[in-house]
Amino acid sequence: MKNIFKFFWLFMFCGISGASASVPPDAFYGMPSYLVDAARAWSGVFSDMMPSGEISAYINDLQASDIAKYLDVISVLGFNNTAMAIFETNHHIDRAFDVIGLPLVSRRNGCAQNLSDCISRRTFVLDGHIFGAFSDYDSRENGDFKTQNTGFTVNAKGFVSDGWLFGVEYTRSMTDTHDTRAYSDATSNSITMFSQYLSRSGMFINSGLNAGHTSWTTNKSISKIADDGAYDTDFYSAQINTGVRLQRGAVSITPQTIARYTYMSADKYADAAVQTFEDWWFNMLNVSAAVDMGVNFVGTDFVVRPSVQIGGGYDLISHGTDSMRVRLINGGVYYIPIDTPHRTSLNGELGINFYTAHMVAGLNYRIDVRSDYMSHTINATLKIGF
Repeated sequence: MKNIFKFFWLFMFCGISGASASVPPDAFYGMPSYLVDAARAWSGVFSDMMPSGEISAYINDLQASDIAKYLDVISVLGFNNTAMAIFETNHHIDRAFDVIGLPLVSRRNGCAQNLSDCISRRTFVLDGHIFGAFSDYDSRENGDFKTQNTGFTVNAKGFVSDGWLFGVEYTRSMTDTHDTRAYSDATSNSITMFSQYLSRSGMFINSGLNAGHTSWTTNKSISKIADDGAYDTDFYSAQINTGVRLQRGAVSITPQTIARYTYMSADKYADAAVQTFEDWWFNMLNVSAAVDMGVNFVGTDFVVRPSVQIGGGYDLISHGTDSMRVRLINGGVYYIPIDTPHRTSLNGELGINFYTAHMVAGLNYRIDVRSDYMSHTINATLKIGF
């Protein structure tokens, strides 16, 4: 009932007017066209009540006094966070699918080639990772971001036949923005079901299904006028890795191909300024190839394995909603384009792992690059076999 009264008074005091202070046309030069539409939509909002009214009054004052500040405020109100949602979802899925990134060390009844003695593989394994990442998206548009990301994965897996293993994994990641025009943070949770198969010849097939949910909060406060909001995204992904591990003495080379399909959707929500953001969706099919190279340095009862991996991929499908409609309290509308990733990607990874008969511990650094995006990830691993 309280919300009904708020909207009643807002509509009583809101209207569209062409008499707002004018802005020189060249002031919008170089500004994304959708922000020009956002400025026009906001120029028609008039009210002395609620955040939307305070913001509109502040904007109208700036039109006459400080054009640069006025344009900055518009870019914050219309900040395009779609690229952030897509990239951070992909990063979460990347970490979830790290569990199938390489083939099994050996079949269950075979000798573990990474150990100095012939020790049979453990039937059941508990595996945990912690990770931290820094990401930077620089498209030179209103939607650029820098984020910090931390999280962890835990999984349990076991052999169901000599060369076939199944497992389940939980992944949680937390994202926080910095040096970004509008503040956002997110918490993502997902479950992954996966399998790994290794043949006697070294051929392998790894596959996984991932489903998760992200809760986002945003803050677009203007001159101490609160404008926060919250929305949710859901995502589903499937991945398959195929390749072969070539072992020559202490040296191993593992080429593989990877295919991944991802679908994500964002729900409809309204921020404190009563900007209603409509729902949108996006899906992508990425194919990639990678080569992992490592060397085993064998001790008395342990092995140290440094490794390097290089790879690249391309999005065969990169498609979804063209734009997200934003409706203001007075009925004005503008459209935010869905900011999709550039299709070509490159990645590299350096790692070192320490193996014993019952445990694996490791540390890896990974870089992911697109033409306008770069992410650095550090991943620590601990596996215990039973």
